[in-house]
Parts: sequence; C-alpha cells; structure tokens
Amino acid sequence: MWNPYGPFDGMSHVIGIVVLGFLWLVAVAVLVMIVILLVRFLLVATTAARLYVANNSPEAPAAVASPAAAAPAPVVTSTAVIPEAVVPEAKKPRTPKSPPAV
Repeated sequence: MWNPYGPFDGMSHVIGIVVLGFLWLVAVAVLVMIVILLVRFLLVATTAARLYVANNSPEAPAAVASPAAAAPAPVVTSTAVIPEAVVPEAKKPRTPKSPPAV
C-alpha cells in the first residue's frame, strides 16, 4: 500500500514534529533576542547622541527684546575665538605590580 508520509509515519512522524517544533522555538527566541538588542542599541545610541549634542553645541545667542528697537549690528572683521575642548585632568600614573616570587 502507498504511504503518503514515506518512511515518516507513526512514531517517527511524532518525533519529527517535536524536533521541528523545538527548532521553531529556537528560531523565534533568536529573532526576539536580536530585536531586543537592536532596540536597546538604538535607545542607548540616541541618548548618547543627545548628550553629545548638548555638551558640544555652541552657545545660543541672547534673545532680543524687540526686533523693531534693535539697531543693525556693525560688521565685525576679526576672527572668532573658538573655545578649547574640555580635557579631563590627568590621573596619577599607575605603579606596576611586582612579579610573583618563585
């Protein structure tokens, strides 16, 4: 008699379904972990970028009280002074460990 499942009928069919189900669970778990890591990376990266822009953006110009009362500013031909980057203070150098006694 012809068997539509081939050699995979009875108990081998059940074992095959269990193995495929386990492989599907592993694949779904890997996809969920990848999505979680991607979202975490994007949240951390956007927060870091926001802090970087906040710390390194130039000062905002002072607001003018009334635009009609303000006189046109004279043209300045001198070069602008660029503030130096904030450099943290150097820490005390580390002392090397002595080699172990033999």
